[in-house]
Amino acid sequence: MTTAEAIYELVNQLPEEQAKLVWIFALFIQQQVQTKAESRLIPAGTLTGLRGIAKQPGVPPTDEELADDYTDYLIQKYL
Repeated sequence: MTTAEAIYELVNQLPEEQAKLVWIFALFIQQQVQTKAESRLIPAGTLTGLRGIAKQPGVPPTDEELADDYTDYLIQKYL
């Protein structure tokens, strides 16, 4: 008996709600496999390999701090 057949036999004995949970979990596993396969399609050397390289350590600035910094930048540049 294959693994798929054993799972089918087991799930076939469960109540509908629990069988649905097993089905949802199987979909989740399938999605992970597809995502992993798709991530291999990105050619080496693309910018995706640099994701997070410029991330500053520590707590990210608040929206107000970013707005203040940008306002200061514009004032220095244009005045």
